[in-house]
Amino acid sequence: MFWLFKLSKKMLNKHKIYLIDWYNFIYRLFYAIPPFTLKDWTPINATFWLAKMVISWYKEDRPDFLVFILDHKWRTFREDIYEDYKWTRDKMPTDLKTQEDLMFEVLRAFDVPMISVPWYEADDIIWTLAMRLRKNKDNDIYILSWDKDLFQFVDENVAIYDTMKRKVYHRAEAIEKFWVEPEHIVDYLSICWDSSDNIPWIKWFWPKKAQELINKYWNLEKIYENIDDIAWKTKEVLEASHEVAFLSKKLASIHAELELPGFSIENHIFKTKNIFTDEAIELLKRFEFKSLIPTAHQDKIKNFETLWVTPIRVSDMKSLNDLEKKIFEHWRVAITANWNWAFDLESLNLFVWEKEIYYADTSEIELTGFLKRLLEDDIELIGFDIKEDLKKIYGYLSWRWQKMPWSKSEFQASLF
Repeated sequence: MFWLFKLSKKMLNKHKIYLIDWYNFIYRLFYAIPPFTLKDWTPINATFWLAKMVISWYKEDRPDFLVFILDHKWRTFREDIYEDYKWTRDKMPTDLKTQEDLMFEVLRAFDVPMISVPWYEADDIIWTLAMRLRKNKDNDIYILSWDKDLFQFVDENVAIYDTMKRKVYHRAEAIEKFWVEPEHIVDYLSICWDSSDNIPWIKWFWPKKAQELINKYWNLEKIYENIDDIAWKTKEVLEASHEVAFLSKKLASIHAELELPGFSIENHIFKTKNIFTDEAIELLKRFEFKSLIPTAHQDKIKNFETLWVTPIRVSDMKSLNDLEKKIFEHWRVAITANWNWAFDLESLNLFVWEKEIYYADTSEIELTGFLKRLLEDDIELIGFDIKEDLKKIYGYLSWRWQKMPWSKSEFQASLF
């Protein structure tokens, strides 16, 4: 029998448990801090923040168990019900998509479990786990997500945990947020939905009116049973949207009886394990996350290298010629530009090879000829969106030093 249907004696003790909605969580990580990259210009900001969060939980929050729960990449049953489900969602940003496999590496190195189930979404798995785990009333179950529909799960021992704000939403906080009781949130969202999942909803039906109806009639079915008692204008809208409302409720309802073959949360104790294994230390080293490695493990990273070196200033033609010679010796250079608030190009950073970064102030030295030679030769140029960046850099420097026949504002408008 699957663990899903029978809790072992071990799980009947009191535990603190984190159920983490993967995609909701990593999007928040990605936008939480500015972008930065590895030496090879691979985006790494969300990966760093994920590793930092897992270590923070291990050192401070101390959950007994945690698991990351993923939407399955295949088609889900909700798309069979409604073809346009989530159709309007933007694609995952390229810089985040690039990091997804790196983030999976982080979780594997820390031995943190991940789970998905074909045909279902993370919400269904989260509620399946929460339903079984809350049988022990002493368990404290935290759902780490910010999806509105997950608030329907909140009760005396299931809470929504916003890790970014360090705020926990129990029943009272959920009622304060939506002004309806958690068990009726799915009915509330059926008639007053947001557009993030592209679920059909009753147009021009505002939250305050939805709250009034739900608090009076409790659910969608009773609203329609008593529709003759509702004010005529609201009644007209509801009657015209009968099918839409019940379709929305069907899509928002969560399935809580999934089978999870081969998965048992009790096999993934987090609180007492050693997450700083040799594999984890090597990964933190490879990803250049030196600040995340505990002092006790510093002897394992004697050869650890970072980009925190003093830049070499390029301020005259001699130093520029020396830089150009080194670039042509190695046939590659990474370039980043520093633009100020007024869209003036202040400086260029040029990374030639390990431990050598050059800084060129554009007010001190004319760089257009230098850049022209790099562009005309077979030098490997590295950078984020390097083609567009170089167009802006070269055009700006041409205007600045050669006095092109247009105004600064006209030129900047054409670039940005």
